[in-house]
Amino acid sequence: MAEIVQLNEGMATTRFLINKPVLKIGRDPASDISIDDALVSKEHALIEVVASAEKEGEVEYYIKDLDSTNNTYINEQKVTRQQLKNNDVLRVGLNNFKFVDDNKEDFDKTKTLHKSWFPGIFYTK
Repeated sequence: MAEIVQLNEGMATTRFLINKPVLKIGRDPASDISIDDALVSKEHALIEVVASAEKEGEVEYYIKDLDSTNNTYINEQKVTRQQLKNNDVLRVGLNNFKFVDDNKEDFDKTKTLHKSWFPGIFYTK
């Protein structure tokens, strides 16, 4: 199941499961994701879950800007409607969210662990 994760200084703070066909984002307290930010419109954007036209039984996720005053951005690009891909960063007002779709992770690629020159410190590329 997909979710969007609110980020604060790059750290995950709040998770919102995308568990219905439409998820409303806005300043309105009745929104599914209510954001208390003066730069966010009352009805700012929505996330749509749509059946995939190419793969039977799978769904795709789209973000749609609702003619908001300050626009909606995916990976710092202004969008009106765009398909979301795993790890996309969504910006609404001053708030950043990461789109996570566990079904779309690339399990074929395994990261390589590298040893740093600091004793006991390892990293991945």
